[in-house]
Amino acid sequence: MRLRRLSNEADYFTHLADLATSLRNGTLILAELTGIPMEERRGAVSRLTEVSDAADAAESAVLRALRENYATPVDRDALYRLASTLRETVHRLEAVGFALSSSAFEEFPVGVHEFLAVLSNASDQTHSMLSRLPAKPDQWQYVESMSRLFHRAEMLHLQVSDAVPAARRGLVHLAAATLLGQMFYEAARSFAALGGVVAEIAVRES
Repeated sequence: MRLRRLSNEADYFTHLADLATSLRNGTLILAELTGIPMEERRGAVSRLTEVSDAADAAESAVLRALRENYATPVDRDALYRLASTLRETVHRLEAVGFALSSSAFEEFPVGVHEFLAVLSNASDQTHSMLSRLPAKPDQWQYVESMSRLFHRAEMLHLQVSDAVPAARRGLVHLAAATLLGQMFYEAARSFAALGGVVAEIAVRES
């Protein structure tokens, strides 16, 4: 029979920090992607795939620790969903990168740079929140911030995917802008979901 270790041997928060680092790396590559020539964009997307692979490995480490340990620093279900949602958010950033790399974009739609700033802000706040979480599980400020950023992202989604200016540049540009707006929205919604998980941790642990 396989022995299960005590929770103090499982470095959950190190693995969660690795996931937060993947988030930061993803948003940095997205910012870089908007400033490079079109022919170099696919290379940046390949780097985003590597970031997603690192997030997959970090989530697997959390799941392995959950399998091997009875006790956990916070609720087991919340730990699982936190790791899973962090990983999902990294993959959403990769999808944004794929949409941004479209050859239809000689110029990006209005609102793209502001949307990237929202995602970068959310990523930085997530990284900071996870550094505080071990000592202070009630991260209500983060929860409120993710809610505000999501509502801002909803408006920017409409701006990025606005059919009128996009249609003036042709149907291909319109389709690419619509896809980009949707991928932006899904990424923002993933950050909002992180806020929901952190809220549940705060309710249970504070």
